[in-house]
Amino acid sequence: MQRALRLILLATLWATALPARPQEPAPAAQPPIFRAGTQAVVLDVVARDKKGRTVTDLRAEEFTVLEEGVAKAITGFRFVAGPKLPPPMAGLQAQKAPTPEAIKHPILVSLVFDALGSEGRAFARRASLELLTKETNPETLFAVFHIGQTLRMLQQFTTDRDKVKAAVEAACGRLDPRAVLPDARQSAATVDRAEQANLAAANTAGGGPGGAGGGASAAQASIDAAFANVELEMQRVQESSANQQQGNTSLFSLFALARQQQTLAGRKAIVYFSEGLVVPSQLESLYRSVVSEANRSNVSVYSVDVRGLYSASDYDNARTALKEATDASRQQVTSRGGLVIRESHVMAEETAESAINMNLQGQLASLAEGTGGRLLANSNDVGSGLLRAVDDLSGYYEIVYDPQLASFDGSFRKVEVRLARKDVVVQTRAGYFALPPGETTVDFPWQLPLVTALKASPLPRDFDFRSAVWHFGAEGDNVRHTLVAEVPLQNLQIEADGKKVRVHFAVMALVRNSAGQVVEHFSQDSPFEAASEKADALRQGNVLFTRSFRVPPGRYSLELVVRDEMAKKVSVRRSVLMVSAALAPVAVSSLALVRRTEPVPAGALNSPDPLRVGENRIVPWVGEPTFKTGDTIRIYLVAFARSGGPEAGLSLEFAREGEVVGRSTAALPAPDSEGRIPYVAGIPSNFAPGRYELTAVVKQGDAAARERTFFVVAN
Repeated sequence: MQRALRLILLATLWATALPARPQEPAPAAQPPIFRAGTQAVVLDVVARDKKGRTVTDLRAEEFTVLEEGVAKAITGFRFVAGPKLPPPMAGLQAQKAPTPEAIKHPILVSLVFDALGSEGRAFARRASLELLTKETNPETLFAVFHIGQTLRMLQQFTTDRDKVKAAVEAACGRLDPRAVLPDARQSAATVDRAEQANLAAANTAGGGPGGAGGGASAAQASIDAAFANVELEMQRVQESSANQQQGNTSLFSLFALARQQQTLAGRKAIVYFSEGLVVPSQLESLYRSVVSEANRSNVSVYSVDVRGLYSASDYDNARTALKEATDASRQQVTSRGGLVIRESHVMAEETAESAINMNLQGQLASLAEGTGGRLLANSNDVGSGLLRAVDDLSGYYEIVYDPQLASFDGSFRKVEVRLARKDVVVQTRAGYFALPPGETTVDFPWQLPLVTALKASPLPRDFDFRSAVWHFGAEGDNVRHTLVAEVPLQNLQIEADGKKVRVHFAVMALVRNSAGQVVEHFSQDSPFEAASEKADALRQGNVLFTRSFRVPPGRYSLELVVRDEMAKKVSVRRSVLMVSAALAPVAVSSLALVRRTEPVPAGALNSPDPLRVGENRIVPWVGEPTFKTGDTIRIYLVAFARSGGPEAGLSLEFAREGEVVGRSTAALPAPDSEGRIPYVAGIPSNFAPGRYELTAVVKQGDAAARERTFFVVAN
């Protein structure tokens, strides 16, 4: 039965990829994907009368579509209606799931639960379970997701309401989420499933091992590969934002989910349960990208404020919450060029408060309205509203028009739909970002000038910055790496208006394999501001961009670009990254010289950050640091040794101009369950001035591994 229900969804996913049979019409509701190179926008428009009923008799000439205030010619128009609901039945158990052939207009509803408090979880649980007891369009399939530190799929799309209910219970804390749909867990196993599915698809399509060269087996293999890749890509997008704080995590999760639904045919909706969405100024671009990505993927967002009847002032509570967050996270700039990082922008309390969008519910409303959905709030009973939202997906107008774009410049294109008939309200999307077709490395509009800079010849170098990559051991067939880029803020333009100073920069990194294919890409847009008295601290500090990634052994190129958004200046660095398999049975990571440590936010204690040691995180020096005689040199490394083997030891050797001037040895603690031994050591630098080479050797029995780094000692 589970396999049959899986086929119901997956057959529809590939409806647009497989040739249409002559006796069947083309699949409906194609998503408006600008990346495909077509200049056509598809709008889903819901029209209701005063009583909230869907209006079904509108004509194309009654609609006017405006993009950026300019009327556009409608090139396609139709009303899409799903099958009528069956007669009332005693219970849903009597309702049979439709066969794959019966589904013509699939409706995909994603129930997404943000990080909620106990009351919010209880509210979301009641509302969801109430919806699932209602009779809806039989072509409706539900999936369940939970946003915690990352986005997790608890239930794939299915018509089996019992499975959906179990996933809702898990998302709301009533069941152990590990017991729900184990094959949907987002872990390293996802990569293996995707690779195996892709291999199976290639074999069956070409008549390879176990394949028939086409037919049902080839179609099924392609379907399995499609779904596995959707899950894999969603995991990859989410991994790139694992170190973001909760506001970032929520937006990145919604972006990842919306983006990966581009490949799914049919009408789609995200029901987003939240206690309010906070969008600081530095996340406004990301927020608008979420709206745009949902629109390109034909996804409407229905925001549910789980706070129910909210009597307190949304604005005042947001100010209080922001004040607490600011007080808790502010870190002072250290002496001698302390680092200014994204989590601590030396942002004054009053400046932070003025930069943030205070109205939590207002952001939920904007997200819904901008994607053609609606906000469900200020009520302790949203079940009927959710049912109405799902019903919205069954009857809508599909309007197609040519935007006649002169260029894909990354700008946001505002869309408005007007109706000549009075007393009818229309609901549609707010617009989209015009991103260039075929440019797979551009997810957000602010990335466009970064990609352009990477293609320039010669590569621009308007200002200096530093970068380094550390490796931290094997994870399966891959090797974990951490990239750190450090930009001196004195190299960026800092604007002041008397009360505030502002800095705005963007960073992007691409990792290409030997064939030139992008295997990893990550980026960050960082506008931030501080009170005027912090100006000197900003100019003396540095900003860090840190990302962790995994790649298999091989030769790679690393392309890194930083753009000063205020000065419109840009610098690019390109380097070679050689990745070797970890030496067995003993290995050692790169050596990192410690600049300072900082506490890890509570929500990131389980993150896969190799620089995290317990509740603290290592902030390394980038490049060759300079110490003074008498300073303590702290090093960080991760040793890998056999569990249950002889005791592992570490030796450190210091050499100046090829002559060994000092040695130190230490026994290492036992490795953890993964064979890792994180180790921090502090050594006084009682050395004469000069450039030094530091070599670390990890030895266990007869096996040994070594790494080295360099530093300078000055008077």
